[in-house]
Amino acid sequence: MPGTISSKPDLNYMDTFTTALIGCGRIGFMLESDPLRYKPCTHYGGATAVRIRINYACDINTARLKKFCTNAGIPAENGFTDYRELIATARPELVIIATWTESHAAIGQFAAAHGARAIVCEKPITAHLTDAENLIRVCEERGVSIIINHERRYEGRYRAIRDMLRESRIGEIKTVHASILTTGFRGISKIEDGGGPLLHDGTHMIDILRYLFGDIQTVEGEFQRMHRRRGFEDRAAAWLKTASGIDIFLEAGGNRDYFVFELQISGTRGKIVIGNGYEQLFTGKKSKLYTGFRDLAERSFPRKSSTNCFTREYREVKRLMLGKRTEISSSGYDGYKALEVIHGIYLSAHLNREKVKLPVEPRNIDLRKIFDL
Repeated sequence: MPGTISSKPDLNYMDTFTTALIGCGRIGFMLESDPLRYKPCTHYGGATAVRIRINYACDINTARLKKFCTNAGIPAENGFTDYRELIATARPELVIIATWTESHAAIGQFAAAHGARAIVCEKPITAHLTDAENLIRVCEERGVSIIINHERRYEGRYRAIRDMLRESRIGEIKTVHASILTTGFRGISKIEDGGGPLLHDGTHMIDILRYLFGDIQTVEGEFQRMHRRRGFEDRAAAWLKTASGIDIFLEAGGNRDYFVFELQISGTRGKIVIGNGYEQLFTGKKSKLYTGFRDLAERSFPRKSSTNCFTREYREVKRLMLGKRTEISSSGYDGYKALEVIHGIYLSAHLNREKVKLPVEPRNIDLRKIFDL
């Protein structure tokens, strides 16, 4: 499951290719109207920023579909309520999947079988590891590139942190505290959804942990429900160990009345803190309080690229579509590994916090049993 794709240039597509957006909801399109968000903040916005024209659209909500087509300048006849009809009729070369998690695998496989050359898939890749395996296999067999929308991999701040870690700016990394604090699980626990806050929000955290610190080797986890005996978790906590020996302490969900996405990275000579809208770098200095000790002092955070993450992601997509050799920053394999860690935590919780070694066998993960569904 490689992360580097080499496509042969096709002169017929050097200037244009057919693109379909499947799912015109929040992350597909609607969040562009949020006045507080840094734009672009959707798949449509990212594609438009790099002048990828979306030619076809699909949504099961006809009012939402009509609104999107009007905004995007798409003829009414190019709007569909059935993705199969759209793909079979239009044969789009680039397919953007911004639908519910449970539908990703089926749409992706259908697109790959009907002429797609690249697929951009919203996170998480799928709800189940077996579905993710099948999607990746079908794409590989047909030479289809797949990108998973873990957009923090494309954000300049996290890329700057990766550079600092490689340069040992804060020394050897010892521990990481990872927090993605939200409300508890919202909605109905459906087995097709595959999990609660750890899956739907925490997938971003797990992915950026892998991006910065490499593969995770073992997991120990637990989860709790509030006022329920069955269903997905309201809070999950875990202790992860990377292949390089870094300890990571993770909390997701937690019934908080606010939203926090934060990493605290502790090294032998300093600390980095990053969250939504803030970043800090601390390094050691001689203590003014204790003889023979050293304190941490805040330093200037290194300059980072201001390029929007969706813009950067869709620049990568465009290079792929134009046949240029491109290293995919967030591959199907990366999406699979993030899902595997999450399912490993769920399995460990079900086994009373027993340590689970990765990789896991997908067929050993019974979500129905784990969540008492």
